[in-house]
Amino acid sequence: MSQFRLEGKLHIVYILKYIRYGIFLSLLPLLRVLLSWDLQALLLALWQDAAILLGMLVLAIAIWRQSSFRLEEDTFVLCQGLFFRRKITVRTSQLAAVVLHRPLYLRVLGGTRVELHSATCQPRVVQCHLSKRHAALLAEVLMPVEQDAVLYAPSGAERVRFTMLSANILTTAALVLFSARQTEKILGEDVGQLLGQLALDNLNRLEQLVELILPAGIAWVATLVFTLWGIALFFSLLSTSHFRVGRSGGIIHAKGGILNHSEQRIALAFLTYCDVRITPVARLMRCAPVYLQAGSYTTPLPLFMYKKGREGLLQALVPGFCEVKKKSQRLLDRSLPQFFWKGGVVFLLSIALWAVSVWKLPQWSMMLLIPVVLGVGLLAVSLEGWLWESIFQLSAGVTCACYTKAFTRHECCILTQDFCLQTMQTPFTQQVARCNLTLFLPSGEKLLIRNLKQYEAHKIRLTG
Repeated sequence: MSQFRLEGKLHIVYILKYIRYGIFLSLLPLLRVLLSWDLQALLLALWQDAAILLGMLVLAIAIWRQSSFRLEEDTFVLCQGLFFRRKITVRTSQLAAVVLHRPLYLRVLGGTRVELHSATCQPRVVQCHLSKRHAALLAEVLMPVEQDAVLYAPSGAERVRFTMLSANILTTAALVLFSARQTEKILGEDVGQLLGQLALDNLNRLEQLVELILPAGIAWVATLVFTLWGIALFFSLLSTSHFRVGRSGGIIHAKGGILNHSEQRIALAFLTYCDVRITPVARLMRCAPVYLQAGSYTTPLPLFMYKKGREGLLQALVPGFCEVKKKSQRLLDRSLPQFFWKGGVVFLLSIALWAVSVWKLPQWSMMLLIPVVLGVGLLAVSLEGWLWESIFQLSAGVTCACYTKAFTRHECCILTQDFCLQTMQTPFTQQVARCNLTLFLPSGEKLLIRNLKQYEAHKIRLTG
């Protein structure tokens, strides 16, 4: 009988990264051909490319044959490498989350990307590729889900709101830009320019429709924003399809996705905080996305949609959760510049640009109203921070923090006492007995509460 609870080799998809290195190396001989334009040099370069790819394939297979994993009684061991061997040992009792990713290409190949997130120690994340069967067995052994009682499964109008709250237009814009550049590299500059021109023509047609209801100056910006928002909603729709969140004992179990399947198992014992994010979209939807952090793992998508009157359902999912109530602060000596300087700078610069455009370039004046509106939004959120940014501790040892960042107000319910505190004072804040309080969480994340009364900062105790 084996002394290991589970053991095996990594999935063959593990060698793809080495094949990718070989493809990059094979580009070097082709660079000389571009300089000489010689048929004989081209044939020689192709032979060299074939030798490089074959050599990298043999090396990758040899590395894969020497790579393995095993699950012992209380440790997970991952062995990788050929000449330089690397052995990673993780104590299973200190795992905060187990995440299984099955994107479309891995589903076709029968593989799964497994991420093991540690509670506190390094390395914070251990990643490997296993077969579907081995990944399911590993997740079940590490964090067993016996009775998966579904607590949240959005459908109908709830599903629409959840999809909109999960969409991230900035991430989508970066992804679209990166994908466009990679496509141009793979297909060639001519094909890339052709596809870019095709996309630009379609955007121009959409702009002509938008110009029917908006001025020409901002029609293009509105078209681009709505296009990126549509792409973000599409990806969010795929990610949140068949989304289910449940709880089994001390494990939160979430899974979903139609093309790219994902499964998350989070240990309640290592839950750090529950973050309710009041974003601009959340204000329109009158509900807010809820993100969880356990150890070094923060959920990439919200696990719940919170609104007034649903505290009981969230408490069933996250025991100990308390609603973060906004507490009015003493504003007599609270610093205005510390809260308003970023939004104020953006607003003043935008107003200055808009005024110059009205004088010199009136055709740009409507477009330059957009940063003015963004500056007003930043000032509005800064006003919320000036009024309500605070931190307090409940009798149960739960710490509640309310703070603002960019366009979002965060209402964090911190469920752990495993954090450090730091107060910072300047000569000006010392005169009014105020300070900045920073919380250092186990994941390395820092929460900053600005211009807090010093006696309120001293009330935060490390207990338990």
